[in-house]
Amino acid sequence: MDTKHFILLVNRESKYLEAVSAPLNDAGYGTLTATTMSDALKLLSGNPVSLIIGDCELPDADGYDFLARLRNDSVLKKIPFMFLVSARFIIDPLEEEVSKILRAFEMGAVDFIVDTLEEDISRGLIKRIKKILPPDGVEKSKPSTPLFQDEKPAPQAAPERRDSRRIIPKQTVNIDISRDRVLWMPGRITNINEQGLKIETSLLGKLDMLLYIRVPLPNKQHLTAKSHIKHIAISQNSSSAEIGVQIDESVEWIEIYNYVAKLMGIVNKPSSREETPLPPGSERTLSIRERDEKNQFVYIDPLMHNTPESVDDTAALEMKFYRSLIGKQLGNYRVVSFIGAGSMAGVFKGWDVGLERNVALKIISYNLSTIESYREMFFKEARLVSRLLHPHIAQIYHIDHMDDVFYFVMELVNGGTLADLLKDRNKLNVATCLEQMITVCKTLDFVSKKNVIHRDIKPANIMVDDRGIVKIVDFGVAVVNDEANTGQKNGVAGTPLYTSPECIMGQPPDFGSDIYSLGATFYHVFAGVPPFEGSSLEIIRNKHLNEYAIPLKKRNPMISGDLSDIIDKMLAKKPKERYPNYRALINDLTEVVH
Repeated sequence: MDTKHFILLVNRESKYLEAVSAPLNDAGYGTLTATTMSDALKLLSGNPVSLIIGDCELPDADGYDFLARLRNDSVLKKIPFMFLVSARFIIDPLEEEVSKILRAFEMGAVDFIVDTLEEDISRGLIKRIKKILPPDGVEKSKPSTPLFQDEKPAPQAAPERRDSRRIIPKQTVNIDISRDRVLWMPGRITNINEQGLKIETSLLGKLDMLLYIRVPLPNKQHLTAKSHIKHIAISQNSSSAEIGVQIDESVEWIEIYNYVAKLMGIVNKPSSREETPLPPGSERTLSIRERDEKNQFVYIDPLMHNTPESVDDTAALEMKFYRSLIGKQLGNYRVVSFIGAGSMAGVFKGWDVGLERNVALKIISYNLSTIESYREMFFKEARLVSRLLHPHIAQIYHIDHMDDVFYFVMELVNGGTLADLLKDRNKLNVATCLEQMITVCKTLDFVSKKNVIHRDIKPANIMVDDRGIVKIVDFGVAVVNDEANTGQKNGVAGTPLYTSPECIMGQPPDFGSDIYSLGATFYHVFAGVPPFEGSSLEIIRNKHLNEYAIPLKKRNPMISGDLSDIIDKMLAKKPKERYPNYRALINDLTEVVH
């Protein structure tokens, strides 16, 4: 008997259904269409269906409920199910989108496609469908059976075109791509320039969506950097999408560029950077800070130097541990959602059951929780910050452990950081940044009077909440400057782009070290670039030790000469040549304001 099979398209919009089903019919696939789950079930009961392409939300049901219902049916569960979601309906933050995608695959979906509306989705969709079933066994060119009135097909958006200088590589480079650093998908670098990469991958997303790029090294380690999608194209000659991503400026990106460019046989390096590549496996620092489902930013530790095991060896176990905590209750706090992680701890959005408020939960990693020295380091930060009661310091509320889960509860800060503002120079205002600098100085003056040295002042550790209030975060490597620690070397701490010369040399830090880092931070804010850059940590550190920064006034003529002189004094190589205390620095900055 000749049995005919169809693709069942289920979407909340009839117009979208028609626009998608027409090219599928032209390609030899017969389609059935429905706008509700109930109508879809009716079609399934009376027609042989080989593939279901569904929406995440329907008028009468959640798309996941529809999938769950199919999976509970002994016959229908055998039909492959893929999600096709229009980008105009994606309004949730990245973490919710990622969780939906993970949930889809966990429930048995074979694919999850986001129609970015920037390209004709039909070509890419057909190629994805061919991977699941060939057109031969599917009803050919049969008119669809819509459950809606006829409408004209939706006009297709013209493909985005960009004119850019292209370098022809000798070969492609395989990498991994992820939206959340949990689920990684393969990709291939097909081109590279100083701004970013061109990647062939099946992982799609909206324009400007955050993606993590992970480049494998021969020694089984990886280089990882953040990027944002700037271009999407679906080629007729490829079963994957080709995306262009812009990489966030960082030491990691310099490493990736030099390593990948060498593999691809590209000899011309970015003109603004030195050409000495960072040797694979060298010491690196990567700051991680994520956005939760209500666009709330929460501070997360930077990857610490000299972690006992590599992140690669423990990542799977750590993420399994972190994900197992979702929905659990730790004392009086419910773990709501995972936000992100560094090498020492994971950060979650939490709910204070007693006080009924949102909090951030910082939980030490499963691996390090068994090491006493790291447990002590973890709690040391909480104890230290708990002594620093100040409106411009992110507060610690509680510290505890439960069933070998060590955690502390902290303030959840709405907003972004100075590092975020640096990505969009149009959002920076000199007068506002100067006021923020004074606020940070006053806060660090308070911290210094408590004999605490922060040791990692940088743009990513200065947050500005949605009310414009400045908050200093990350006291993870802070030290107490008391008699017990006088003269002790604490090793190299901080972030290379902003670290003082004495800290680079491993000398005991003092309050002048934070002043230097603060000067480097606001040099970056006002100039748009750090005072010293380089393609390796050695080059950057050598510049901090031996070179003088280009005067801020030359970098940005809009800055006053007085402010340029202040920053220059903060960046003096010798601590005794800097400001003797924060009060003198605040006085000079206040004069500039007036």
